[in-house]
Amino acid sequence: MKTIKDIAEEAKVSTGTVDRVIHNRPGVSPKTKERIQKLLDKYDFERNILASTLAFKKKYTIATLIPTPASKNQFWSGPNKGLKSAAKEIQKYGVITHRYYFDQYDLKSYERALEQILKLKPNGVVFAPFFYNTSLAFVEKLKANDIPFVLINIDLETGDKLSYIGQDSFKSGYLCGKMMNIITAPKESIAILTSKKNVDSHLAIETRIKGFMNFFETNKNEKPIHKIFVESFAPKEVYRALTEEFSKPDHITGIFVPSSALFTVADFLQSENLQNIRTVGFDVHQKNLDYIRKGTIDFAIDQHPFEQGYMGVKILFEYLLLNKTPKPEYRSPMNIVTKENVDSFNVASAIEYSV
Repeated sequence: MKTIKDIAEEAKVSTGTVDRVIHNRPGVSPKTKERIQKLLDKYDFERNILASTLAFKKKYTIATLIPTPASKNQFWSGPNKGLKSAAKEIQKYGVITHRYYFDQYDLKSYERALEQILKLKPNGVVFAPFFYNTSLAFVEKLKANDIPFVLINIDLETGDKLSYIGQDSFKSGYLCGKMMNIITAPKESIAILTSKKNVDSHLAIETRIKGFMNFFETNKNEKPIHKIFVESFAPKEVYRALTEEFSKPDHITGIFVPSSALFTVADFLQSENLQNIRTVGFDVHQKNLDYIRKGTIDFAIDQHPFEQGYMGVKILFEYLLLNKTPKPEYRSPMNIVTKENVDSFNVASAIEYSV
């Protein structure tokens, strides 16, 4: 088994230079870096590190925390499958993954899950940080215990995270504003439909709304924007709110939903035979896809949920076992799905996501 010293001697460089290449740190010329990397690949250096870990029977524990995916029709079913897939891959290296869940609308449920993780004393944590202030307090406790953590789907304003995996929420909201502006006439009223519980607990949704509003403010657009709040996205709540809105003489002509609940609006529009209302939102679960095909939903932005969960665990695994320092953030692409491209979309990987 080759050591860093062996690689350095063969490459005719110092062990420090090899270490910088292994951890992707600056200070090595491209030519030297290429020479060292070829030797690392030749001797399967990373695989040797893993083999050494197995030989010493060192065990690692990773804790993951996301909202409970109540059914396959929810967003968090996607990251959950990614977490499970990565956990299965790394268990042969002595890494045990403990999965924790909480009710995304219940602060107490979230706090109980955080306490369980701290009692576990894991080597690392992958989690979706709901309830902003509570999450920041949890981060401080992780720091005090030297526990690295990766954030998925929702970012936090802290430089202490190992990495963040997810979309730029502000830009994705801005993009939705741009799309809504294109598909509605000038000065026509539009609305943002969301759950107050979502805004209170889910920073990404609040940030998407800010991005959406910013498009119209930046472009000095005079389009009136209404904000419609519902207690939840239960059909009766959505029907009540939209029935009231459409009873007004000068009702809205477009609806933005900053979550994956867009299908609930499409349900209403179809039942009331409202064919000229434009809709924009997030996620490509099966219900949204069906309405995109029909044209009831105009645009939906895909968030790559499986990859968020999968990458979160794999990044932490490589950091713990291979000393690989990841990039500070991995931004999920903003793929726009519409009627014209829905059938070329990879529906096989589309999982029904949550509100």
